[in-house]
Amino acid sequence: MEELTLHFEASAGTDLAAAAAALQASVAGTAGVESATTRPQKFQAIDVAEIISVIQVATTLAHNSAALITALGSLYTAWQVLKTKFPGLHAPKVEVGLKQIPIDQLTPEHLADIDWA
Repeated sequence: MEELTLHFEASAGTDLAAAAAALQASVAGTAGVESATTRPQKFQAIDVAEIISVIQVATTLAHNSAALITALGSLYTAWQVLKTKFPGLHAPKVEVGLKQIPIDQLTPEHLADIDWA
């Protein structure tokens, strides 16, 4: 299985634990996702809060750009559903090398640059 890391920034006042639990359930239920680990993270020094989801996708999915884009679209849709309950939860970004690219702006070139763990 291949691994992707998603970052969800959260505004002040967002219940990170509840949002992380809801994201965990939503991400884990997305087609193509084999497993997911989601955890809240707060950086005291810079006062940024985020939720990190590390998802495992099937190797065949990871190496098929069209299928991976479809799966990432499903993850974006899952976030859109959750943002009504957690309005302070920003759209996910995907780690691509040392960058974080908004999930709805990923291109096939970005997918080719993902460092598969």
